[in-house]
Amino acid sequence: MLGQTRAKQFFHKDKKRNKVIPILIHGDASFAGQGIIAECFAMSGLRGHNTGGTIHIIINNQIGFTTSPRFARSSPHPSDIAKMVEAPIVHVNGDDPEAAVYGARIATEFRLKFNRDVVIDLVCYRRFGHNEGDEPSFTQPLMYKKIRSHPSTVMIYGEKLVNEGLMSKEDLDNQINKFKNLLDDQFKNAKDYKPKIEWFEGTWSRYKPEKGKDKRGVTGSDENVLLNISEKINSIPTEVNIHKTISKILEARKQTVKQGCDIDWSTAEALAFGSLLEEGYPVRLVGQDSGRGTFSQRHSILRNQLDNSRYIPLNNISKNQKNFEIVDSFLSELAVLGFEYGYSLVEPNTLTIWEAQFGDFANGAQVITDQFISSGERKWKRASGLVMLLPHGYEGQGPEHSSARLERFLQLCANDNLQIMNCTTPANYFHALRRQMHRDFRKPLIIMTPKSLLRNKYCVSNIKDFNKENSFHRVMGIML
Repeated sequence: MLGQTRAKQFFHKDKKRNKVIPILIHGDASFAGQGIIAECFAMSGLRGHNTGGTIHIIINNQIGFTTSPRFARSSPHPSDIAKMVEAPIVHVNGDDPEAAVYGARIATEFRLKFNRDVVIDLVCYRRFGHNEGDEPSFTQPLMYKKIRSHPSTVMIYGEKLVNEGLMSKEDLDNQINKFKNLLDDQFKNAKDYKPKIEWFEGTWSRYKPEKGKDKRGVTGSDENVLLNISEKINSIPTEVNIHKTISKILEARKQTVKQGCDIDWSTAEALAFGSLLEEGYPVRLVGQDSGRGTFSQRHSILRNQLDNSRYIPLNNISKNQKNFEIVDSFLSELAVLGFEYGYSLVEPNTLTIWEAQFGDFANGAQVITDQFISSGERKWKRASGLVMLLPHGYEGQGPEHSSARLERFLQLCANDNLQIMNCTTPANYFHALRRQMHRDFRKPLIIMTPKSLLRNKYCVSNIKDFNKENSFHRVMGIML
């Protein structure tokens, strides 16, 4: 949801982050117990993931399924985790609607003024069991003995209004009966309700809800265009004062494109990004050390060696290009991958990429892959073009960081829900990235990206492999 907010703020040019405000509703047990909450607070003030502050509402019903608070957390309040960013916490009596409204007003005004997270801890209770077949007194007999004898919030507040002369007892009863009748009617109508797929409207209207026929895609680019992009991104102004080693690397990249041969993985990636930016597609790449690249292969963010200022070559191609946003994220997988998935749901026209520092780091975000990326389209009819770059490979360096667990992702495949690749040439990687944008549908893409192949002299492509006569190859032929 935070990623969706960030994308909507980008779409609406909401630089002050006050047009689109995220509101998250939590349970008390999950707010205290789920690690992603702490990770989201940790990212709340970071430039790459800032949304201008979130309003968190905790439905604090004193129980997590069947677990009592004293077994669910180590702190007095479920909201205490928010103290890590010094977020204001407003504790509200759930039986007092006016207090709840006042607390919401305080939270909203704080968020608008200071652009920081704020928490409303709505202290209430759960009147019935966790679901229709649950009997809560099995595990909380004393609590539910009190709840059964406790008047509902409607009764408490209604009696207050009657006592203050703001409405009659008859009016109160009529309002309650009218609402109950509405619920009964809607319950009857629910059996005949057929949901309309509204997701593919607005920004998504140009895309199809199901996979199109064009699996390969039209992904080639004009060679002269690529040559021009290479000149722009590999020719750095002298006043930037980049590191001498990086200067040599960029010069070598420029020469390979100019000569039309021996184009390596990182050069092909930069050409893919640059060509998409020129064609009207923003690119957002997020990950741990993605600016430089875990293996010192990318160098998309250059540092002035004199004053540490940043220079991003891919944002200096032309005046009419789209924005290249590259973020060195904090050391999180779960929250950051979830954030980028949300971003991809709102911005189908942006190439949204999450890169793991090492492929096996995706272990820490498996929940997002299982519950959202692999199954979101089937469950909610929501497509995503998110790209996951997972460095992998058994390359003689021991078991640590040796595998992105390709088999785990293959087990998630069903009914064309995922694209999983192991590209073996830079040109095919170039086409794979570009076809994410150039087709009329969106599917998540998981790429097992290389480590040793990044500098392998045999893992290179010629400029003709990138041109308009070529496209992505699902299976590469083997030359013996």
